[in-house]
Formats: sequence, structure tokens, C-alpha cells
Amino acid sequence: MTKPNKMKAIVINEYGDASKLVAQTLPLPSIKANQVLVKVVSVGVNPIDWKTRSGLRQQRYPFKFPIILGQEMAGVVSEVGAEVTGFKPGDAVMGYGTPSNRGTYAEFYAIDADQLTHKPITVSFQEAAGLSLAGTTAWEALFNAGQLKSGQTVLILAGSGGVGSLAIQLAKNAGAHVITTTSTKNIDFVTKLGADQVVDYTAADFTKEVNPVDLVFDTLGGQNQLAAFKVTKPSGRIISIVETLPQTAELSKQAHVYFEKMNAAPAHEIISQLSAQLGAGKLKVPLAKQLSFTVANVRELHQLSETGHVVGKLILNV
Repeated sequence: MTKPNKMKAIVINEYGDASKLVAQTLPLPSIKANQVLVKVVSVGVNPIDWKTRSGLRQQRYPFKFPIILGQEMAGVVSEVGAEVTGFKPGDAVMGYGTPSNRGTYAEFYAIDADQLTHKPITVSFQEAAGLSLAGTTAWEALFNAGQLKSGQTVLILAGSGGVGSLAIQLAKNAGAHVITTTSTKNIDFVTKLGADQVVDYTAADFTKEVNPVDLVFDTLGGQNQLAAFKVTKPSGRIISIVETLPQTAELSKQAHVYFEKMNAAPAHEIISQLSAQLGAGKLKVPLAKQLSFTVANVRELHQLSETGHVVGKLILNV
């Protein structure tokens, strides 16, 4: 069977709202010696995708158009580079690549081999596709930047989202006491994931409900980021994955709390550990919605993600 030399992709040719997403036929990616070409089966849709689409990241990543969005996927190896070991054509894999203008919203994706791991045989491509980016973000925030250890207490802001839902499970698996915030309708959801204490943000202020914690994982930003200092122990940590407010640095000094705005980066050893926990049934990837790979559906998932109220992961099936 001959490999095609063209592929369908969903791209943007200018920054803007979801209407800028269009279908386009592009050449198949060529791979370097250290890369793997993956035939994509499922794609994880993340907030970083629509932030890129809307132009919020163009100064940091001045990509040339057309831009194929997406960093997270699962699929089947189509080709391996000359220096690659550990993968062969036909292997089922999952991974999360470095930001580029040739992302995962496509039929084929070129990815560095060290940003890839084998998909557990026991889980679907859809679950696997939703783990690598969100899981790595949660892992690096909790354990690398947050230095969370067994017996410590962590507060995870917005535990029902794609990153938050994985953070609850990872922290619980590591032996931490887990507190999270969510809305009334999602209390049962986060409790089943392993949360020890849940604060319903629609009915209560978490600063009045939570005793001082070792670590706050901020996935929300805004006033929640400032409020986090009220519930963090002196010498504790606040790790954020959203924009830092102007007042944060001064609050950090006053409260003697370490604050870091963290940007996740793909790491083979973390993705491999995530895959192992997923395969062993210690991690679940809650799927909020999965749709087929069409422009209309990508637009729909972007608009859903932009609401900030998605419970679990959004998936595209190629």
C-alpha cells in the first residue's frame, strides 16, 4: 500500500474567532531522523488551541500561515526516522508535541520520538488522545514546580476541567490530601475522581472553607489567583498555568509564598508514566464530548472550550 503524499487538515489562515477554521489539503509532513510520522486517530482539543487561533500567542509563537492547530493526539505509527528506536510502523501511540504550525488537527502528524509513548492496549484512542498534554501539565505543576509529596494537602482550583480532573487523580495517587473547587452539578464527579474535600464555588468562598494548604494549583487565574494566597501556608506554593496578575508578585512577598507561572513542556518520561497509570486503571480520562473530524465540529469544540465550563476532555476523531 503506497503512502499518500497529501492529507486533510483543519487550519487557520488568519487569527480570529472559530469561523477562521477551514479545511485544507496539505503535503504530508516529512520527518527528521529523530521523528515519527503518526496516522492520527484521535485528537485532544485544549484551551491552548483556541488561544493560538485567536492570536493570543502570536508574539511568543510567530508561526507562518497556514497554521494547523493542536498538540495532543493518539494514532498509529506510519513511518519512523533513521535514528528512532522503540517504535515501528503499526504501533499504537499517544503523545504531545512542541508548539508548531503543523499540529495535530490533521490526518498525519510528525512528532519527536521522545514526545511519544505506546498507547496502553486496554484503553481507547480517544482516552489516550486526551491524556498527554493535560496530564503532563497537571504532573509538572503538581510534582515538578509544586513539589507535592505524600501526606501534603493540595487545593486544585476547577477540578472538573480537563487538567483539573487529571490533577485530582495524580495527586491522590501520590498520597496527597486533595481539595478542589467546582460547581454544584459536578460535586459527585470530582468526588468520584478522588477529591477528599469539595468546595461548591456557587455557594461558598473557598477562602472561608479551606484550612491552609501546602500547594494551590491555579487553573483559573483572575481573583481566584489572588484569593489563593489566603489559604496557602507560609513557605507553601502556588503554581499557575494561566496569566499572572500585576498584584501577584507583591502578594507572594507579603505572604512568604512561592508563586510560579508554569508552561508545560512535553517530556517522554512523564508521558510514559501517565500511560502506565492509564493502562493500570489508576487514571481515567473523562470524555466531555467527542466528534468526528469536520470543520463544523472543530468550531463547535472550540466554542465549548471557550466557555470555560467543560467537564472532562474534548476529542476529535479523525
